[in-house]
Order: sequence, then structure tokens, then C-alpha cells
Amino acid sequence: MKLLVINPNSSTSMTAGLISTLSDLEHSGLVLKYFNGPSSSPPSINDFTTSILSAARTFDMLNDLILTSTDGNSHDAYLVACFSDHPLVGMLREHTHKPVLGIFEASIMQALALGKPFGIVTTGKYWEEALTAGVKRIFGSADLGGNFVGVQSTGMSAGELHEVSQDVVADRIAVATSQIVARGARTVILGCAGMSGMEDAARRGRSGVDIRIIDAARSGVTTLEGLVRAQKS
Repeated sequence: MKLLVINPNSSTSMTAGLISTLSDLEHSGLVLKYFNGPSSSPPSINDFTTSILSAARTFDMLNDLILTSTDGNSHDAYLVACFSDHPLVGMLREHTHKPVLGIFEASIMQALALGKPFGIVTTGKYWEEALTAGVKRIFGSADLGGNFVGVQSTGMSAGELHEVSQDVVADRIAVATSQIVARGARTVILGCAGMSGMEDAARRGRSGVDIRIIDAARSGVTTLEGLVRAQKS
């Protein structure tokens, strides 16, 4: 099975981070390939405008180079590695019969399966409202029957996660985690592809509370792999 992991922004460092943190999920039956957004795509997806621009510019390249190519036919499924209700997910679903999933949807499905109240630690303040709206649009409820306690931002952009001191990044994630745990979360989703591999920072903020941490990018790979295998069985 071959899955294509798509980073719709132009940050090659974010794609490199994904390759590093997801490599251990590969095995004899699973190969991960990666697609980095074009240079015309925003370097960081921080709001509605950059979401739309990244989707449009990445889709143009995907459509030309992958969806209509012989090589593209060898991919069994597509994972959009942006933690949001990203328009690229729907755009790809219109143009391929193969499974397409976003890491946003995948991680929430896994959080619900754990059966504990969950919250999201994310980047900028914009995403607190936008991700809550995304949960309502995709899953039909703003609080999922009381299971979803909300979103806590770190105040950083996705790009800054790999540009500033990692000690600063870890401190921001730990603080945001402590805040979402104080609101009742017992499962914490790391709500940005750029946070992949930063579970230790989140654990620092748990304040002695027993929590589960979901890496959204890893969640996306494992969920999508299971979906493809279930369809083939």
C-alpha cells in the first residue's frame, strides 16, 4: 500500500519534519510518499485566506502531476497534512475515487474512540474559533455531546514551530496543554502538522493528570491505512 502525505504549504522544513516523525509507521505493507506544496503556496497556513490559497495552488500541481499521471495511479489514498477543515480534502475527493482524509478528521475520530473528553492544542488564536466551527461542520455538533471541551492556542504560527527556539516552542505547548487539561480534557490532540513528534512538550503540561496525547499526523496515517485495508478486505 502506498499513501501520499500532502503538505499543502510551501514549507519544506515542515515536510522534512513529517518524514522524520512518520518514518517508523512504514512497514513491508505500507510505503509513505510525500508531496510539498508549490513555492506559490503560503509558507504557513494561518487563516481562511491562506487555507484557500494553499488548497488552490496545491491542487493545481496535484491534479497535473499526480491525479492524472501513471505514477499517481499507484497511490492508494491521500492524506492532507494540515490540521483544519481544509478545502483541499473536498477538492481531491471530487477528482479521485480513492480515499482522501485530513489529519483534522482522523485525529478527532481517534479521540472519540478513546472515550474521554478531548481538546485541541493548536497554533494561532484564529484557529480556536475556526477549528471549533470545523468540528461542527464535519461532525454535526460543536461539542460532540460534551466530549469536545474546546481549542487552546499557543499563539504561534505553524511556521514558527520550526523557526524559533525549540525550548520556546515546548514551553508554549506545555502551557496550552495545561490550560486545556484544566478545562477538562483527558485526551489532547496536537493540532498542527508542525507539532508532530512534540508529545513530550504536551506531557510537561499535564499537571499530574493522566492524559492521552494524539499526534494528528500519525493519527492520519494509521486511520487512512486502516480505511484502505478495510475496503480491500
